Amino acid sequence: MHIDSFFACSDSIEKSEYVLFGIPYDATQSFKPGSRFAPTAIREASWNFEEFSVFFRRNAKPVFDAGNIRTDGSFQELMMDVDEFMKRIKDKIPIMLGGEHTTTYLVSRNFDSDIPFVIFDAHFDMRSEFDGNMYNHACTVRRIMEKHEVVLIGVRSCTKEELEFAESEGVKYYTSFECIKRWDEITRELEKNLPEKIYLSIDMDAFDPAYAPGVSTPEPFGIEPTTFLDFVSKFGSLVCGMDVVEVIPDAERITPLLAAKFIIEFLCSSP
Repeated sequence: MHIDSFFACSDSIEKSEYVLFGIPYDATQSFKPGSRFAPTAIREASWNFEEFSVFFRRNAKPVFDAGNIRTDGSFQELMMDVDEFMKRIKDKIPIMLGGEHTTTYLVSRNFDSDIPFVIFDAHFDMRSEFDGNMYNHACTVRRIMEKHEVVLIGVRSCTKEELEFAESEGVKYYTSFECIKRWDEITRELEKNLPEKIYLSIDMDAFDPAYAPGVSTPEPFGIEPTTFLDFVSKFGSLVCGMDVVEVIPDAERITPLLAAKFIIEFLCSSP
């Protein structure tokens, strides 16, 4: 099956509050490549679901699928292409399908500095460079921090240097162990501290491999998918941009299905 658009998408960008697009880029993935195939896999998986959410008791808002941004040039060319695309949809809420997590940095350049990035991720991704490349997927959060504040949810893997850097910079992070033990308390903290607009980035390896086995760098002891559902039930109305990244399409489509469901529930979360 090959389906070129996300489920039940709008045929009019003018009438859509949300614009979905893919960046099938995975040039720096260091363990298991293949997230360049994720935009297609997530689109195909989306057609398995209803557009009505039992949890939110409403239909998903219309989303316009703008297709994929070309990734066959240099990284600098891709950066410019993403900038140009983001300018064209500046009045919309973008939903980006990665690709590796580096694609989040490409999008982040086009948001004002007062918008924090709430990032679900197993990894801190705060290396200054990796394999001689400052735009490696392992450096994504470090690059985003050059302009934006970040909040990390579900983290459980980093180097000693990354942890020291995060704490020296006052980064707010919640490990997966904290999320499992005191999620209600964490959401109360977020309610006090998050501004009126946030960007939401979902690296699928934040979730335990039992739920999301098809990721580039899986980490045991992850959070459950219901953590995301509760997050968007409380904060979905604040989200002015979103992405789902690091999906490696697995044989049973478990991870693309979960990624697609996350997007659908997000589209249902705001009245």
